[in-house]
Amino acid sequence: MRISFRMLPPLVVLAMGSTSAFASTWTFGSSGSYYVTSGSSYGNTVTFYEGSEKLRTAAWSNTAEAPVGGFEAAYIRRFSSGLGVCNPDEGAITDCMSGSLDHQVDNVSQQDVVLFLFESPQAMDSLTVDPFGTWDRDMSFWVGTVSPTITLTGATFNTLASLGFSSQVNSLNGAGDAALTIGLGGLVGNALLVGALNPADGTPDRFKIRQLVTSAPAIVPLPAAAWLFLSALGSMAGLRRFARPAVG
Repeated sequence: MRISFRMLPPLVVLAMGSTSAFASTWTFGSSGSYYVTSGSSYGNTVTFYEGSEKLRTAAWSNTAEAPVGGFEAAYIRRFSSGLGVCNPDEGAITDCMSGSLDHQVDNVSQQDVVLFLFESPQAMDSLTVDPFGTWDRDMSFWVGTVSPTITLTGATFNTLASLGFSSQVNSLNGAGDAALTIGLGGLVGNALLVGALNPADGTPDRFKIRQLVTSAPAIVPLPAAAWLFLSALGSMAGLRRFARPAVG
């Protein structure tokens, strides 16, 4: 393989480690990020915008009987305190929305999940949940690199890995009525899946999803040996530039 020395400047720039990564704060409650709702029944989406960035959200719940425990499309809506979900086993959407409990993300009888789908990979930094009333706030989440046309319909918790999601991570928290911010560990992917604790532990978990903070994934710095290699290539490029053919 022949190396073109003209490629060195962009290669060196690419090799430089990331400096500070700018965070994006997505606020799903009142006075938050601009949003557009598409659809008025199960399987709808709510898309949020921050500058040139776009984030699509959708919801499912494991209410299906075929396969047993399979996901079925649910209804997602932005409320004043954040995103809430109604699934097909919680009655008519209008009744679910007007109640004070059912439209929260919960694991009572069924387990609701909310999908956050980005246009490019993000480092998932933190998530803020806010219960309506005093409830336990245990949460399970998955980060993945998935198809931009992903659907969870017919999938189960056991088949999420086949769609590109990481292993399940749980965050166990006490009961309360205040908003709670949970660290997501900076895991990188173009998708985040969030639900109440799976499986439920006998204490109902209920909350709305108020805010998500992400940042650009850091570029991994090259090791010292690679920098020496690039330096040597740069020296060779300089010698080639100033070399002159002998006059015969």
